[in-house]
Amino acid sequence: MSFPDSLRKTKSRLKVWEILSDSKTPLTARQIAQKAADGEKEKGVWLSSVYRALEAFEKAQVVNRTLLKDSPEALYSLSETGHHHYAICMNCKSRTELEGCPFGEHDHLHTVDEDFMVVGHVVEVFGYCKDCRKKMQKNEKK
Repeated sequence: MSFPDSLRKTKSRLKVWEILSDSKTPLTARQIAQKAADGEKEKGVWLSSVYRALEAFEKAQVVNRTLLKDSPEALYSLSETGHHHYAICMNCKSRTELEGCPFGEHDHLHTVDEDFMVVGHVVEVFGYCKDCRKKMQKNEKK
C-alpha cells in the first residue's frame, strides 16, 4: 500500500507511514514516536505530530485504530492488513493476536436493523499467558 495521494506528504506523516508499513504488528502512537527517534541523529518526530498524522490517516481510511479495554492507548495498523483481535494477559498485559475474525465477513453485521448500521467492532479475549501461568503455578506450590 502506498502513501495516499489525497494527503500532503510531510516529514512526520512519511515517517509514521514508513514505520506502520514496516511493522508486522499494530503499534501505539508512543511506540511509533520511539521508533521514529531510534537511530536518528536529529530529533525524531514529536508525539503530537504522530497523533496528527494518525488522525489524518484515519480520516483517509488507510489506518485501523483499535481501542483495547483497560488501556489508555489505541493501537494503529495500516488498513490493508485488516482489523485485529487480541488475547490479553490480565497479569502482564501482553497481547497475542488472534487469527481471523469471529464475525468473518457476515453481511448481517453491516446492518443490525434499519435503525442501526454497524461500521466496526472490537473483540478482546482475557486470560493469562503461558509465562504468567507458570509463575502462578510456582507460587501456588509454595
